[in-house]
Amino acid sequence: IKISGCINACGHHHVGHIGILGVDKKGEEFYQITLGGDASETAALGEIVGPAFAGDDVIGAVETLVDTYLGLRSSGERFVDTYRRVGLQPFKERLYATH
Repeated sequence: IKISGCINACGHHHVGHIGILGVDKKGEEFYQITLGGDASETAALGEIVGPAFAGDDVIGAVETLVDTYLGLRSSGERFVDTYRRVGLQPFKERLYATH
């Protein structure tokens, strides 16, 4: 998980298997989540999952993503490998069904 608090991306959220970017919406803190980023030899930028989450909801959102991964992964498979195999949809469906 990589987290940045501003668009300058000091926390490199773009390349996190799970990336989180803090954004300001009308004076309130929200968090945009990206999935599938990778900084290794198979470099990739993460995809934005959907609408940003309020500060009170982001921890639950990450827990949902991890639970989804644990249910879908093959033995020894990293998050990003599972994501590449199954795509965004299963994660997005679980994430927005519960939040």
